[in-house]
Amino acid sequence: MDEPSKSRLQGLKSLHRFVFERSDRTERPTPSPRESADAPDTGETPEPVRRSPRERALSALRSPGTAMTAVLVVFALVNALIANRFGGTLAGGRLLPTADLATTWSDYLSAWHAVGGGTGSPASPSLVVLALLGSVLGGPSVAVAALMLFGVPLAGLSAYLATRAVDASPLRRALVAGAYALLPVAAISAGQGRLDVVVAHVLVPPLLAGIAAVIRRSDGQWLGTACLTAFGLAVLGAFAPAVHLSLIVLALLAHVLVPGNGLRGRRRAAGLVALVLLSVACLLPWPVLLLSHPEVLVHGLGARVVEQPASVLLAALSADGSAVGALGVLLVLAAILALAICWDARMLAGAGVALLGWLTAVVIGTVSTEPLTGGVASPGWTGGPLVLVAAGCAGIVLFAKMPALSWKITAPVLVVGLLALGGASAIGSVSGPLRVHQDAPASGTRMVLEPGPQPARLITGSGPRFGDDDLAPAGTAADWLRQVDEDLRSDDSARVRRALAAVAARGADHVIVPANSRLPELAYDMVVDDGRLTGPGRELRLLLPATPVKLVGPDLSRQAQTEPGPAPEARPLPVDAELPSFTVRISEGGTGRALVLGAENEPGWYATVNGERVPLGTAWGHQVAVPLPQQAAEVQVGYTELPRTTLLVVQAAVVLFTVIAAIPGRRRKGVTAPR
Repeated sequence: MDEPSKSRLQGLKSLHRFVFERSDRTERPTPSPRESADAPDTGETPEPVRRSPRERALSALRSPGTAMTAVLVVFALVNALIANRFGGTLAGGRLLPTADLATTWSDYLSAWHAVGGGTGSPASPSLVVLALLGSVLGGPSVAVAALMLFGVPLAGLSAYLATRAVDASPLRRALVAGAYALLPVAAISAGQGRLDVVVAHVLVPPLLAGIAAVIRRSDGQWLGTACLTAFGLAVLGAFAPAVHLSLIVLALLAHVLVPGNGLRGRRRAAGLVALVLLSVACLLPWPVLLLSHPEVLVHGLGARVVEQPASVLLAALSADGSAVGALGVLLVLAAILALAICWDARMLAGAGVALLGWLTAVVIGTVSTEPLTGGVASPGWTGGPLVLVAAGCAGIVLFAKMPALSWKITAPVLVVGLLALGGASAIGSVSGPLRVHQDAPASGTRMVLEPGPQPARLITGSGPRFGDDDLAPAGTAADWLRQVDEDLRSDDSARVRRALAAVAARGADHVIVPANSRLPELAYDMVVDDGRLTGPGRELRLLLPATPVKLVGPDLSRQAQTEPGPAPEARPLPVDAELPSFTVRISEGGTGRALVLGAENEPGWYATVNGERVPLGTAWGHQVAVPLPQQAAEVQVGYTELPRTTLLVVQAAVVLFTVIAAIPGRRRKGVTAPR
């Protein structure tokens, strides 16, 4: 063959390799040299070097990431031992005690919840995440303890693994990931029981890497990458909806700002659509609640607290304005220094993440709204958005073109900076109210007057548990609780007695009041002090009928239709039944009788008398009333589960599709023909 023919053949082979093999290569640099287009064609494809499992294990053990993770695990163990947080269910601050596995599943799957007078609000999807983790780890409380106690090493490991595609040395990645893991605001949030911030701290780095992969990837694996990132976003949204929304906005902005044409642009658009829709659909029916109660985006999940407005120290990554939290400014200073002297165009991505996080933090830290369950209007906690800022600052440092500096200069600076971050994180974590919870067995329903500005709680069972304060109250339940709280704390005997009658009508058999309360004196004939102490308060037993279902006669039934609450002298007949579903046999009686349920009258309740559906009424202004006939009858009462079950089936189908699509397929060894 003549020389021109050989040159043309070699050029065609180089073009074939460029078009059909380039898309299968990863964008991460590899240690092996790339094949040159000018190299002679030998007709053989070099086989990739395969390492044995032993060699891969030894390489992983010798990597800086392993050393960093080991140091952070020791750090977390020492903090947990100092704070005495081993050996039980953790609770305190914004973290309510976690129920057992069966109860957690039941709380998530139930259509009606006996919380705050009863509500059909959808439960937070964080319950199903903890239930799934608890099924593997030994219970939801174990999963929560693992996240709260070992959030720092988990965040460091996730940040290290998420930066594998970055052109940086493993040592540099480990140092940046360690600094991100020791973020003081994340440690302070963990000490205060803010599980949402801990989850965000762990998941934000891999999710940012996933969004970047969706933006730049155009090969056949684009759908799997989008689904895997969407699933991670759904897990994040189950705990931190504001951070979830911020990452969706970030992905959409990146799609607009980063150019992409042709097949790459179409696949990117499809990947973003899958990313947004699947991450939201996996949380059904929770997004419906967010649309009707946007204050959840401000306050997040967890027990209700009164937050303080944000200060200028947000610029230093301090959510509470403390000096300990302000040491997060070291990450900001490192990012500013990198931008000033080590400019690289790739640093714009990290700067955009940081700016979006600061903007979100300013909004959440300044906008005051009432919590979902009612109470004092206050701004939210800015820990979640500040995690985004820290991730952006870490990305800036990681992408910086570092100049050749002497280790005699850089090593002391790095050591001092990491020690300062570690000390601040340790102090912030240990000083928080998170402790091992001692669960006192209790039954029945109790009205609890909490110290501080928060309104009273209506508690069923052993006490409030994780997820209870994330349920939207039905109807006017929040206003009713606030009014009852004010009446029970007043010095007016008439107001106190009316409030106790209203509490008994809701099925509460005990009232827990502050130790200095005058309620036993003002209503001596309606309560009795058994001498039981519940924390800082006294537990009083009501002498009124306090079952969740009561039978009222014709006269009392007519009063229930017109009066806002029962009179202290009212004595309905208790019925042995439990909400929400029960069947009772009613004997013959007067015309106009009714069953009154200790639950808010909201859509979803139904009743049948002798198998025929009957319209429901309202008692005392807001409770469910079932009118009864004069003759004996069998009455069946329940709360419909069809809408909830339908949405759960849709959610399960979407989650299953997302998980299956996220499983990586087998890579093709070669392409024989264009497709």
